[in-house]
Order: sequence, then structure tokens, then C-alpha cells
Amino acid sequence: MEKNNSYFEAVFDTISEPIFLMEGQTFIDGNSSALSLFDINSKDELLLLHPSRLSPKYQPDGELSLVKANKMIELCYKNGEHTFEWLAKTFNNKIFLLEVNLKKIIIDGKEIIINKLKSFDEKKNLVIEQKENSLKQINERLLINNENNENLFESILLLEEYKRALDASSVVSKTDLYGIITYVNDKFCEVSGYEREELIGQNHNIIRHPDIQKEFFKQLWETIRNKKIFKGIIKNRKKNGQGYYVDSTIIPILDKNNEILEYIAIRNDVTSLFEKDELIYEQFTDELTSLPNRQKLLKDLKTCINPKLAIINIDRFKDINSSYGMEVGDRILKEFAKKLLIFKSINLNIYRISGDIFAFMAFGNFKIEELYKTCSNLNILCDREGFVIDDNSFDISFTIGMADCDEKLLTHAEIALYWAKKINIDIGIFDEEMPIYKELKGNIELTKDIKQALKDDNILMYAQKIIDNKSSDVKYEILMRMKLSDKRVLSPFVFLEHAKRARLYPLMTKKIIEKACEYFEDKEMIFSINLMIEDIKNEKTVDFLFTKLIETNLANRVILEIVESEGIEKFEEVGDFIKKAKALGCKVAIDDFGTGYSNFEYIIKLNVDFIKIDGSLIKNIHIDDNVRLTVSTIVNFAKVLGIQTVAEYVHCQEVQDVVESLGIDFSQGYLFHEPEHLL
Repeated sequence: MEKNNSYFEAVFDTISEPIFLMEGQTFIDGNSSALSLFDINSKDELLLLHPSRLSPKYQPDGELSLVKANKMIELCYKNGEHTFEWLAKTFNNKIFLLEVNLKKIIIDGKEIIINKLKSFDEKKNLVIEQKENSLKQINERLLINNENNENLFESILLLEEYKRALDASSVVSKTDLYGIITYVNDKFCEVSGYEREELIGQNHNIIRHPDIQKEFFKQLWETIRNKKIFKGIIKNRKKNGQGYYVDSTIIPILDKNNEILEYIAIRNDVTSLFEKDELIYEQFTDELTSLPNRQKLLKDLKTCINPKLAIINIDRFKDINSSYGMEVGDRILKEFAKKLLIFKSINLNIYRISGDIFAFMAFGNFKIEELYKTCSNLNILCDREGFVIDDNSFDISFTIGMADCDEKLLTHAEIALYWAKKINIDIGIFDEEMPIYKELKGNIELTKDIKQALKDDNILMYAQKIIDNKSSDVKYEILMRMKLSDKRVLSPFVFLEHAKRARLYPLMTKKIIEKACEYFEDKEMIFSINLMIEDIKNEKTVDFLFTKLIETNLANRVILEIVESEGIEKFEEVGDFIKKAKALGCKVAIDDFGTGYSNFEYIIKLNVDFIKIDGSLIKNIHIDDNVRLTVSTIVNFAKVLGIQTVAEYVHCQEVQDVVESLGIDFSQGYLFHEPEHLL
């Protein structure tokens, strides 16, 4: 290769015709004739020079040499070859005219331009030199008349760079005084879906979205016609009818007489931000009543100052659903929500927690006595106005539980509600002196039962099949149960939260891990173990898990299923755990996907293999089009990320048919298998 290069250099330098080689917009080589023509002593002086450095500042047509040279080079790259006349200047400032031929070739995969130069006769060059001298004299006079002209060259270059940066990042258009489009950049065409030819000459309302009121545009035009800059978020419409949002700045361009010449609009596409906000809004909003939901209440309880809570439960609402149907029941819930909203204020929020349970959350300087009065007034309002649906009158009563400024505000309000129902009063306020000794005694007894079950090896391992919807292969989800001394078997829903509070839960997790590894060690089956956030945060539990998987050589057959994943707060901890698990060969699943607003956020951050779509979505998927659309979105989202999906709570063939039609990979539920005792 070095020998070939030497031959090339020797031949290249013997060519009498002046030749430069260029890459991009700068010189990379030149033969002896070219160096001599421009009084260049060595090739080192030539390297990386722009052609404008071997030219006077202006060409004979008055255009900047730098700008015109870039245009000529661009034409060569575009067309393959380009020939033109060029006014050149040597290192010793001699001016002469050349015919320049640019030709694009490919060398080692790189685009190189051969720059061949042909000099005109001396007489013509003399005329050109005299013309250049005349231009110099004119330029000197201009410099005398305008001391700022020294910076004009740099300013023009800077403006060119600004325009290039703006075109690369922003949606830009220009219109005349009447809103007729005179210019759009490539970004405008990309975002709107229109071709440039379809836009030029059209009124700018071609992209107006019908959702935007005429009054908005009236104010917009009033602003810019008064020579003021307009700023705001505008919803536009693409060629295909789809909406998109742009953060817009519209600037009137004025002439020297301070009259408007045209308008320039600079926009940034913020559609993704609006879509994210809409998604978060949907996750935080009850679909039926449009009130904030339980997830929003839990979030607000963490952030609001001095919160007070009133949980409102409509009495015997199931009777209405049973007697009149769910449609009538839903209409009553909507009407009830409207009555609640009458009491909304700057320090009082309204929520629908679930079903027939609503909530007032007061905060700040809103006192508990005021909240009690508000609840009483709600009772009076409902008694006075009642509820009328299709000429049927309904007398609705409700029971309220209240609590004030406590870390366990929701729990205490629920206890107060439970107590109010038990003693048949309208409003119960939580008090530590409430006669709830039976409940406390029950908790004490449950603690004893858990300890005894651990001692007697009565933490049982159950399992439920998970079916591959394509191959019908089976894997198992391991489930925890607890057997009492009276032989009753309890679900985790009964004892799990209490076990956490009693700090017994880590022992129960270890027991299930131990039994699962023992049972599956000699079986060629894939199985999943449920882990809560508490397990992942517990270093001893994690060490125990990984040690057992290594000892039994089961890491490549286990799926670690993270349940109650909406509790993830520190993604670093969970992310580190997943990395370690995958390093061993484990796969990772996220449970209950679709129940919390943060799901979409953390699923992108965490490198998981499966997501289990929450049963609350799956169980009604065959009768609820909105749920079906939500699940379809989740499945498509997972496919884009290369994540497999599992449908939980598949309880009938109709549900399974929809699950399969949506392309969900696995199914789990009573249709296939009820959990059974393994060990």
C-alpha cells in the first residue's frame, strides 16, 4: 500500500495541469503545479484550507467567496461534476481568473472531489485584476462610511449558522401579511406530513385544528398585527388529520420604516409531552366520573401539607345495581360525583377511590371541624335534592369515616368508616380510644398464627400453571399459602401485610424459596417466584435467593416476578437486582402491569423479560372495548421493547379468545388451572 501511495504521489506531482483534492469542503492535497500557481511553499500549508482562503473576499458578482464556494461544492456533490469561473488569489495576493472543474470520485469508500484548474490568458486576468482593484476601492470607501462593516462578513456567517441550527431543530415557516405561506423548512414538512409544494401559496389555516377556537386565533392575529411577539402552545392538524402540539413563537418582521414586512413562526414539536401528560392523567383519573382516583389520592397524601381525609361510602349500593342494573348504578355514581364537586375548593379535593367509595381530602389550614361540617352539608344536600334517574327516585344515604393528620391517614379513615357502619352513625372520626379491641386482638392472634406456621412448616407452596398461547407449553407460578392449626388454609391477602408489619415476612419468603428450589431441582420445568419490593431491598433475602439458585443449578429455569411493582421508588436498587439476577441466568417479570401511573416509566428503565397484565384489566376484556384498547396498547408497547406478555385472571373462553387475538404470549387463570398444593 505504501509503495502504491509513492507511485501515486510521483505521478500526481508530474501532471502539469494544476489539481487539488478535496474532502468535505477543505483541501487535502495538491500537485506541484497547483501549489506553484498559488505561491504555496508546501502541502502542509494547504491542508484543511477552505477554497475561500485562496480567493478574494468577494466574487465579481458581489457574492461572498465563502458562501459561493460552498454552493459550488454542494452542486458537485449533488450532480457529480460542476464547472464554473472563479476569481482566485495567491498567497502573495495576486488576483486572477480560473475555470474550475469539480468532479466527485469514490476512494476507499470516501467521496473525494478532484479540483482541476484552468487559467485564462494574461490579458483577461489583467482586466479582472483591474476590476478587483476597483472593487477594493469601492469596498474601502464603504468601510470608511460604515465602521461596523468590518464585522459584516462574520455576522453573515454567524447568521447562516443560526439558520442552519434553527432549521435542524425547529419547525419554521414564513407568511405574508395575509397569512399566505411563503416559506417552510424541511422540519415543517416532516411534522405536518405535507410536501413543500402543497404548502407554498396556501393560507396558514391549512394546518389549523378544529379543536382550537376562533377566539384564540383572533387574539393571535391581534397580537402580531400590533407588532408584538406571540408565544403559546398551538394544536395543529397534520395532512392525515392527526393532531400535534407545537410550542410556537410568531414574530412580526419590520422594515426600516417600522412597518410589517412578513411574519416568521418558529415552533418546537411538544406532542410527546402532551401525550405523556394525557397518559398520566388517564392513569390518575377515574374513567366513569372523571374524578381523581385512588392512585392520585395516595400521591396527594404524600405531598399535601396537614391532610385530613373523609372516606364516603354509599350505603347498600349493591342493592341498586342488583335491582336496577349497573347502567343505572353508574348514572347515580356520576350524579353523586357532581354533588361532591359542589364542595370542591382550593383546599379540598374530591376522589373516587373505588366502586361506591369516594373521598374528600382537605389540607393546609382547612380544619377537621370544617371537613366535618362539609360532610354534614353533603348529607343535607343529598336528602333535599335526592337522585332521579329515568323518573325513578332514589334516596341515597352514605356513611363517612374521617381522620386527621396522621401517617396512616387512609387506614385510620377506613377504621373510622368501619366503626361508623358498625355502630350505625353517619360520620365517624378516628380516635385511638375507639373500641376496636377485637380488631387489635385479631392482629395479635394473626401474629401468633404466622409464627406457629413458620415453626410447624405450615408455610405451604402452591402453584398455578401458565400456558404458552402458541405451543401450549406449561410453566408454573409459585404461590404462598399458610395453614392454621385448625387446618384452614389462608391466602396471602389475609396475612401478608400483617406479616410485613410484624417483620415476619422475610422468613416466609425464604421458606418459599427453599421449597421451590427443593421441588424443582430434579424437574425440567420453568417456574416463577414472587418477590416484593421488600424482598429486593432486603440484602439477606437476596443473598439467600441467589445462593439457593446457584446450589440447585436452577437460575436458568427460574423467573423472578416482581409484584406490587407500583411501589418502586428507587430504580437503582431494583435495576441492580435485575442485573445480578440476569447475570446468573434468571429471567425477570413485572406483575400487575397497567395498574399504576408509573408503570410505563419504570418498564422502560428496567430490563425485564415479561410483563404480567393486571387481572383487573383482563377479566372484563371481552365486554369492555376501552379495556381491550388499553390492553392492546400495553401489548404493542411490550412488543416494541421485545418483552413477552402474560394475561392474568383468564377465567373463561371468551376472555381467552380476546387474549389470543391481541397477541398476548401467555395466559394464566382458572380457565386452565386452579392453584394446587405442591409442597
